[in-house]
Amino acid sequence: MNKAIIKLPLAIEEDVHNEFRMHAKLMLTELGKFQSKQDKDGSIRRTLQPISKTICAFLNTDGGRLFLGVNDDKMIKGITMSKNMIYHFFGSLRHMCEKFKPFSPISRIKVSILEVLPMDDKTKVKLRKVDMDKEEVSDFPKLANHSVGGFFCDCFKEINQAATKQYLFIIQVDAPDKDATTVIYQNEEGLAYRYNSFF
Repeated sequence: MNKAIIKLPLAIEEDVHNEFRMHAKLMLTELGKFQSKQDKDGSIRRTLQPISKTICAFLNTDGGRLFLGVNDDKMIKGITMSKNMIYHFFGSLRHMCEKFKPFSPISRIKVSILEVLPMDDKTKVKLRKVDMDKEEVSDFPKLANHSVGGFFCDCFKEINQAATKQYLFIIQVDAPDKDATTVIYQNEEGLAYRYNSFF
């Protein structure tokens, strides 16, 4: 099935196996300075958490799903992206995984992309599965190189020029193999996260 109609809000709760985000910033280096603020005591606090933190926690516990493009009220809004920005996301995901220790967890991570299609009935949204291998390449100039790991790349200039759509990303992180040796992952910051409760 390539299309599905979903009732809003989603019948999924945020818990230790599901989390919602309205951004696609994978690593700390992708966050701009405006995504932190200074508290009254002078300490700096992030207002946006990198996705690597959640992926690390899922890897070190029982796995889970991260929904990018769903707000805290469980409403599917999607994230505005051009196709080049989607390619950038996959490059950044691979780059992020290569920074994990003791080794890359990319084999335990799967990503589904769904286009969010508006409907007249505001209580529902139509989702269409996106297969990047079958997408038309004629409607966007594919960049030779993406600048991954930073907070800016040439593909982000396209937001007002290239065709953009709303997308829902579902990142599935598989649970550890129960028969394998226990591995504790650290994200690109060198920090290990685990889900006992929300952090």
